[in-house]
Amino acid sequence: MMSTEDMTKDTYEVNSSTMAVLPLGEGEKPASKILETDRTFRVNMKPFQIIERSCRYFGSSYAGRKAGTYEVIKVSHKPPIMVDHSNNIFLFPTFSSTRPQCGWLSHAHVHEFCAAKYDNTFVTFVNGETLELPVSITSFENQVYRTAWLRTKFIDRIEGNAMQKKQEFMLYPKEDRNQLIYEFILRELKKRY
Repeated sequence: MMSTEDMTKDTYEVNSSTMAVLPLGEGEKPASKILETDRTFRVNMKPFQIIERSCRYFGSSYAGRKAGTYEVIKVSHKPPIMVDHSNNIFLFPTFSSTRPQCGWLSHAHVHEFCAAKYDNTFVTFVNGETLELPVSITSFENQVYRTAWLRTKFIDRIEGNAMQKKQEFMLYPKEDRNQLIYEFILRELKKRY
């Protein structure tokens, strides 16, 4: 992992490379430590501010994502959220989002986890990076499984709609299907070129 610990940003939105957004309480101003797959840096925003900003960046709000989680899996305490399903960005909090020590982890980047000393949890990310969090293994495991449940439910809904659209597509007469395919190809080519 390329470390750029001395790099500081003023704003940030989570992306598909974001592994964790962790609180930094040092200094006068609270900030966040961002772990991405290939770098680490500081952002002059609290973790929750970054999460709120990221939800808005992808077209919703934290409150909307939280309500969506409740609607799908009925979890309201320390809910995981879908920031952006198309980029597979599902995050879960380490504590209640109102607590200053709350960090956020990307479910897609957590490879394994195990108990550590002092009731902490040792996390290994898919890129091999490791992190020890002041969270019990039971609590961390709960968050991982809740997020997996949320991801599965959303994917089922999305794929279910896709299957329905495929079935509806087959109801069109052959000539109309050919026209729809032609229009789809043109749209895709315009996006790329």
